[in-house]
Amino acid sequence: MKLLFTLSALFFTLHANITLPQNFKSNFKQTITNEKGNVIEYNGSVLFQNQNRSLFKWSYTYPTKKEVCTDGIQLIVVDHDLEQVSNYLVNEGINLEAVLNVAEKITTKDYKATYKEVEYLISVDAKNQLSKIVYVDNLDNGVKILFNNIKYNSSLDMKLLECNAPQEYDIIEG
Repeated sequence: MKLLFTLSALFFTLHANITLPQNFKSNFKQTITNEKGNVIEYNGSVLFQNQNRSLFKWSYTYPTKKEVCTDGIQLIVVDHDLEQVSNYLVNEGINLEAVLNVAEKITTKDYKATYKEVEYLISVDAKNQLSKIVYVDNLDNGVKILFNNIKYNSSLDMKLLECNAPQEYDIIEG
C-alpha cells in the first residue's frame, strides 16, 4: 500500500515543471524490482482529473485485475481477484509547495524531485507530456512506470474515476 500512497503523492508533485492538463488518460507499464532483483510487471490504464481536486484511477489489468482510486485524502483499492474492497485514509498530507520548490530540470526531458527522502526521476516526451517515472519506494523496491498512448484534455466522464465493486465483495477498512 505504501507504493500506492507514494505513487499518488508523486502525481501531485508533477505540477512543478511539467505541463499537466486538466485531465489525461494513458496506458501504463509498471515494473517493480526488489533488492534481490526479482521483477514483477503490471499493465493497465490510468485516468487523471484536476479541477476542484486531483483525482486518479489506476486500472490494473495484468497480472491481476485491480482498481485504485484516490482523491489525495482517501484511497480505495478494489481487488477483483480477491473480491475485496480496501479503504484507506492517506495519513500524511502532501506539501505541494515544498515539492514544487525542490523540483529541478536536469535535462531537456528529465526532472528530479526529492520529497520526504524519496528521489523521483520524471521524464517527458517530445510534446512535454509525461512519459516515465522512476523511483525507489519506502520498501527499497525500484519502481518504473512507463506511460504510452497518453491523451491530454480528452473528454472524461467523472463516473469513470470511481472505483466500483459488486456488493458481495468484502470491505476492509485500513
